[in-house]
Amino acid sequence: MASYVLYPTGSPGGKTGSPGDGFANCTECHSGNPQQASGWITSNIPAAGYMPGQTYTITATGTHTGVAKFGFEVTAEDASAAKKGTIIITDAVQTQTANSNKSITHTVDGTALSGDSKSWSFDWTAPSTGTGTVTFYGAFNAANGNGNNTGDVIYITSRSYLEFATGIGDDNDKLADINIFPNPFTDQLNIASGNLEEPVKSIRISGLDGKSVWSADIKNGNQGKHHIDASGFSKGIYFVSVIFSDNRLAAYKVVKN
Repeated sequence: MASYVLYPTGSPGGKTGSPGDGFANCTECHSGNPQQASGWITSNIPAAGYMPGQTYTITATGTHTGVAKFGFEVTAEDASAAKKGTIIITDAVQTQTANSNKSITHTVDGTALSGDSKSWSFDWTAPSTGTGTVTFYGAFNAANGNGNNTGDVIYITSRSYLEFATGIGDDNDKLADINIFPNPFTDQLNIASGNLEEPVKSIRISGLDGKSVWSADIKNGNQGKHHIDASGFSKGIYFVSVIFSDNRLAAYKVVKN
């Protein structure tokens, strides 16, 4: 993968740590075990999920104290480990595609640092309707520049995004029987489901910043009405994301007064 010595011109491809890449990562060439990292992949995809066919900006950021050079590779896959979406290079000086355009990696000029961290951005066009949850997987090499493949620190990370159901009705009739009330709400929010063709799998409430403030996994025997204590929520706009057993999503905007 991205090495200050072995691969300064970019990953050879297929080293993102993803299921579709056989979980291969930079340790295929470098000693040591990969470290888990969180929050290293961010985007402007809304909290309610991506819209099929829309283009979003994805940013990969690595951080490591005392690093000499940073490299990376990122890919996007669905729940079946199939590569999804289209990667668009927006900074050809620092990034390039790899693995037959199924991933993105650094260039020689894209390994230079800003302090102890490095960020790369690119655009990604979301796949067609019905893809479901897409997960971005990334592997990062914090290289020490010692001239060999020892002493580097490898990180792996991932970030999942739900697919937004573009309108309740028509092709999404089976998602329609969800009632969220009151709206606006104050100290309690109620979510009720009727006779659904696809049962609810989980519910998540998030703010405009995408951070979850409440979530629950729903067992088949616990369908129906859910009473949520919202007294600790700050005033503002929230998205209620209802995920169904077929991994489709319906999102609703609510307001707390």
